[in-house]
Amino acid sequence: MTSTSVNANSSGQLQLGGGAQFWVYLSPQNDTAKMITKWRVTFSQGNWSDSISSDNPTKQIQTPNLSGIFEIKVELLSGSTGTWRQIPPQAGSHNEIGCNSNCASMVGIVADSTNPPIGAINAHFWTTWDAMCRTEA
Repeated sequence: MTSTSVNANSSGQLQLGGGAQFWVYLSPQNDTAKMITKWRVTFSQGNWSDSISSDNPTKQIQTPNLSGIFEIKVELLSGSTGTWRQIPPQAGSHNEIGCNSNCASMVGIVADSTNPPIGAINAHFWTTWDAMCRTEA
C-alpha cells in the first residue's frame, strides 16, 4: 500500500514496514500553526528516542524495527517565559502511543484558543495508534 498526501504536514509518501513510524499533525482548528509556533514531540522506547519539531514539521520518524508502546512528550516553547512546557493530552489520549512494526501512528496538536490568557499552555494533543498499516505479504 502506498499513501500520498496523508496529512497536511506530510513530506510525501510513507513507506510502511521495517519498524514503527510516526508523524505529527497540526490541526487547522483555532489556527494552530499560527498559535503554536515552536513545538516538539519526543518519542522514546528503552534507550531509543527521536523527535519531530517545528524546525522540521514534515519529518517522519522510522524506528529501527521497534514496535509496541512508546512514551511521548509534547512540548511548546512559551513565548512569555522562554521555556519549554509540556502540554497535556486530550481526554482519551495519554503520554504514550502504540505502533506495530508495519504501521505508522500520529500525534495531533490542537490550539485551545485563538485568544489565550497570557502565559497559558494553549494546546492539547491527541494520538492515533496504528493510523495506517501495511498488510504483511
